[in-house]
Amino acid sequence: MSLHSFLGTLAFRAFPIAAVILVGLPGVARAQQRAPRLVVSEPSYNFGSVPQGQRIVHEYELRNAGDGDLTIQRVAPACGCTAAAMSSNVVKPGGTEKIKVEFDTTGFSGVKTKSIQVLTNSVDKSELILTLTGTVVKGVNLTPERLDFEEVHASSSLTTRTKEFTLEINEGSDFVVKGVKSYSPHIAVRQIAAEPRKFRYSVELLPDAPKGELRDRVIVEFEGGKQASVNIPVSANVLADLRVVPATVSFGIVGGSNVIERRVRFENSSGRKVAVSSIQSSHPAVSASLVEVEAGKKGVLVVKLDPTRMSGDLKANLDLKTDHPEDKIVSLSVYGIQPPR
Repeated sequence: MSLHSFLGTLAFRAFPIAAVILVGLPGVARAQQRAPRLVVSEPSYNFGSVPQGQRIVHEYELRNAGDGDLTIQRVAPACGCTAAAMSSNVVKPGGTEKIKVEFDTTGFSGVKTKSIQVLTNSVDKSELILTLTGTVVKGVNLTPERLDFEEVHASSSLTTRTKEFTLEINEGSDFVVKGVKSYSPHIAVRQIAAEPRKFRYSVELLPDAPKGELRDRVIVEFEGGKQASVNIPVSANVLADLRVVPATVSFGIVGGSNVIERRVRFENSSGRKVAVSSIQSSHPAVSASLVEVEAGKKGVLVVKLDPTRMSGDLKANLDLKTDHPEDKIVSLSVYGIQPPR
């Protein structure tokens, strides 16, 4: 045999050995590893139009179209109103698994989209977003949805102290009004009109409401439906009939020896004239006198400060004594700062 023929025969016989060595290389082994592949035919579900309070339940089917085990590593709804569950987090090749999703529509209205994040070991879809979309129709409409009396006086007219709201039950809703009430002793609620699915109520802020900021609510209770009740916030700033505006006077940094004056308004919002019998000061450096602009109704309080009678920073009260049956004393706070000596 010639040398050339011998070498050709040797190359032919060595080829299968090289092929065996090639198959055993790490890169080739990885290429032939089994891999899972996630397939979801309908990742989005439209639940249409539903009444508020209904619980939406839907199942998404996940299929493993690969030849390795598919592992569901995480299922995470975007908000607490949505829950998701599944029986197993491993899907065999060719198998399927369902993710059950629930969305509680209580408190929601309008077009809503809720999403669920799914993380897997799929070779081509490691992250999947499932969505629920639809319209939530409110069972009832409230007009207005809150009652704000703004500034109101204890002796204000009944018209000023009364607000109205309308409650309408939407078509297709099985809500039945059980009652409308307030737990506040300073709020009175009564029904003033009723139609088959529409009701009108008046809310009165009673004259004994305490002075200052009032925050309360009216409660509408239902029978049937998915919602037991709905709240209507009520707010007001209840003012005294008699007041000085502003209620605080600051003289700032007080220097020198000359008497300083500040003026504030005295207002009577009641339906009767009021007399101021005396003005008392808690500090000898502060005094005041009332100049009536409209007898018993409006005036100007002239506040005076004598720096020579200050022995340090000033904090004083002026009390106006009146013959008003409730606002017997109207107070004004007075401040001043004495510079370092």
